[in-house]
Amino acid sequence: MTEMIFFWLALGCYVISGAVYMSVFALRWKRLSTAGIILAASGLLFHTVSLGIRWSMAGHGPYMSTFEILSSTVWTAILLFLFLEFRIKGFAALGAAVMPLSFIMMGFALLGSREAKTLPPSLRSSWLVVHVIFAKLTIAAILIATALAVFYLLKKAYEPETGFLARLPSVAKLDDLSYRLVAFGFIALTIMVITGAIWANNAWGSYWSWDPTQTWSLVLWFIYGIYLHGRITFRWRGSISAWYIIFAFAVSLMTFFILPYFIKSLHAKYMIG
Repeated sequence: MTEMIFFWLALGCYVISGAVYMSVFALRWKRLSTAGIILAASGLLFHTVSLGIRWSMAGHGPYMSTFEILSSTVWTAILLFLFLEFRIKGFAALGAAVMPLSFIMMGFALLGSREAKTLPPSLRSSWLVVHVIFAKLTIAAILIATALAVFYLLKKAYEPETGFLARLPSVAKLDDLSYRLVAFGFIALTIMVITGAIWANNAWGSYWSWDPTQTWSLVLWFIYGIYLHGRITFRWRGSISAWYIIFAFAVSLMTFFILPYFIKSLHAKYMIG
């Protein structure tokens, strides 16, 4: 009960924060931007308490059910977003995309079972914790990179930009930030795949079993690797880069959130992510 009270407090803060960010973005209510930050940070605090209670109650991190996976993924994404907002000028406008997407994901989390599951002793390992941490960082980075790519295309399509588009960073800045976030996500994805293989060997006696989630994680690694290669070698920029990031994000959604529900696998059996 206490866990869900803090969960709902966090969700409420995220919803109001999203509304504030959209008002700042679309209606030019710049004075409310600070309120959006405070609400998002307050929601993150409540969310941290909720996840902490779940962790203490279940005896393992929040990665054993749809509810836990989506909730902890949102927490990571908002933490990264707030960090970037404090670091990068003009980033606040992107809260109009990040916050609504976050509370929608939390809404989907509520549709799943909230029962705390027990992690089998055979799967308990510090490698699992590292694997999950970098999986969360991967998803958070590519989610925000995709939001940047979408805003890039909008800003580019409506040049000369007016109204809310004018308050976004320049197209060059959006392009560069999305690339940097993808690069960060690729590093996190690489560590995720390596630590996942080590954990799988400890748990199941094999580094690689061609489990569907394993296989598609490797496919995703190649997809983002091709993007970085194209960016560095062939100087992919602008719309090509943005559309590729959106395509890669669609593949990542299938890898992390769709395949585990429809294909039998060890990941799907334990709903770890």
